[in-house]
Amino acid sequence: MHSWGDKNIDWKGINDAAEYIGTNLRKWGRVEVRQYKEKYGTVRVYCSFGWSCLLSITHPGYCHYPYPKWLVTLDIYVFSKIIPSLCNWLVIPLQTWLYRKLYADMVKKYPHLREEILCAADWEEFLKGL
Repeated sequence: MHSWGDKNIDWKGINDAAEYIGTNLRKWGRVEVRQYKEKYGTVRVYCSFGWSCLLSITHPGYCHYPYPKWLVTLDIYVFSKIIPSLCNWLVIPLQTWLYRKLYADMVKKYPHLREEILCAADWEEFLKGL
């Protein structure tokens, strides 16, 4: 969409929007955000909804367990079978609501960057109407 040579683009606004969305999805929604960044002048937030194990609840977006070995084993063989069926029916709608709200907040804050914020969203089906 844009290249770094463009002078009339609000690069700080694009970076701030990506950081705001990514960090707040992790903090408030416990969403597994793998990465957030500016790329080609667009906001990119790579994430997935729902919880798959204890690690996705306590450390969303991490791939290494900070737990003792016994808890890792318990998480892999027990919790990963129980958590999705118990929690995701409630968690996924809340996470998708938060996803839409955070994108809406950034579109409201940076109306001049509306296209840059929305055009590369991973889950554009949740952003209809923005």
